[in-house]
Amino acid sequence: MNIKRQGMKALKYLKDIDRDDMLDAIGLQEKSPWSTALGTIGIFALGALVGAAFGLAFAPKPGEELRSQIGDTVRRKANELAPMDETSSYANRGASSLT
Repeated sequence: MNIKRQGMKALKYLKDIDRDDMLDAIGLQEKSPWSTALGTIGIFALGALVGAAFGLAFAPKPGEELRSQIGDTVRRKANELAPMDETSSYANRGASSLT
């Protein structure tokens, strides 16, 4: 009879255990729905900003304007990388030969 009473007591105890008790027992906690929602909204907003930046960066332009912009960018980067002395072969040629 004692075993039956102990079994009934254990069964009653197990029925009273809920999800929060289990998470607490293993050292975890439940996330609030707001923290999950705010993280999701933040990731969505970041993706929208990155998408807008790529859209602006790769927007079609007239060919001449695009070539001019690329040439200016290449010349500016080449001048930054080229040595500043006059004996350099790149400095003697000039950056205008790139376009």
